Amino acid sequence: MKKTKVISLLAVSVLSVSLLAACGSNNSSSSSDKKTEQSSKAEVFAGATQGTNNFSDLQKGFAKNGAWLNATKGDMDASGKTLTVEGLFLGDGQVARKLAIYNQDSSHKITDRYTLTVDKIEVKSPGFYISNGTVKGNVDVFATGFHGQTGTGVEGQATIDGNLTFASQDLLDAYNKLPDAQKVKVTGTTSVVKGDVVSFKPGGITAGAHGNVTYSFEGNGTDTETGATTGTADVSVLKKALGKNGAWLVATNADVDASGKDLTIDGTFLNEKSAVQRTLAMIKQNDQHQVTKSYTLTVKRLIVNSPAFDLEGGNIKGDVYVGKDASIMARDMKGTDGQSIQSEITGNLYFATQEQLDTYKALPAANQFKVSGEVAVKAAN
Repeated sequence: MKKTKVISLLAVSVLSVSLLAACGSNNSSSSSDKKTEQSSKAEVFAGATQGTNNFSDLQKGFAKNGAWLNATKGDMDASGKTLTVEGLFLGDGQVARKLAIYNQDSSHKITDRYTLTVDKIEVKSPGFYISNGTVKGNVDVFATGFHGQTGTGVEGQATIDGNLTFASQDLLDAYNKLPDAQKVKVTGTTSVVKGDVVSFKPGGITAGAHGNVTYSFEGNGTDTETGATTGTADVSVLKKALGKNGAWLVATNADVDASGKDLTIDGTFLNEKSAVQRTLAMIKQNDQHQVTKSYTLTVKRLIVNSPAFDLEGGNIKGDVYVGKDASIMARDMKGTDGQSIQSEITGNLYFATQEQLDTYKALPAANQFKVSGEVAVKAAN
């Protein structure tokens, strides 16, 4: 396994699931929205709870100290102005900034699609997306994860009535690989105009009430470098590596026997692509990234409390519990014959909520585990 080649398939799959389900509306508060009402800076975050018809408020909402979700109440004409989207935010468990340009009913059906008219939008936050309405003007992307979101209801889709540019070919390539449902309709050109790509360091993070991200630490924890870069078979090293002060990428280089013990995966982490991810790799690979050997972690229980956790090959012997704010999936790994190698759980796989279980079951078969026991809803405690 080469650390530099770890691409967040988890981020793509989980993001696809979470973003295709319409999240909080501009006229009905979601759980994320309700948190904003508790802020002493409510005027900055008005767009997140009820929408705004004031461009200045919209700009405040997308500033570094704004909110992950901002919305318009209706059509907004800010001709000649630039909307700058900055900062690092979490929304719905993923790195995200949402521009909601629509209205919806209690069933999350789109009832109106609005238009925001600007000279341009400069996207300097990762995970920024245009939801349902139209941006009339150009959109210049300087950060990873740009996409669109289109829900069901009145006819229309997320649209850029202008040009879409990316600051690097890599950003454009990543966008082009998205499923059609996560792309925007562009009336003008889509191209690369080279510029400074905004990046954020990997590390442990926490999110405030409005999704503002702060670092617990940057990089990998000082005591977990061995586990993160070269692999470990030491239970104590692995335990630290999987803890809140560990690393987003942890590896084993042999079978690990923690029989009778609970191991807990804790904390929220950013990977090298500015996406939320926690990876445990239990494989040996050749220079073509084909799996040549798989390892097994034996535990009493593996308790997953980290969002966006994925197993990059290998197997778990013991029960796996997924906490209410966490998620899990298997990486689709290939052997030397080019065939997929399904990761196995010799035990049970439990989720804290039915929604988590349903989301897991909606993943492609290659991203699910072969489970010897039951897959069901059951809390760890």
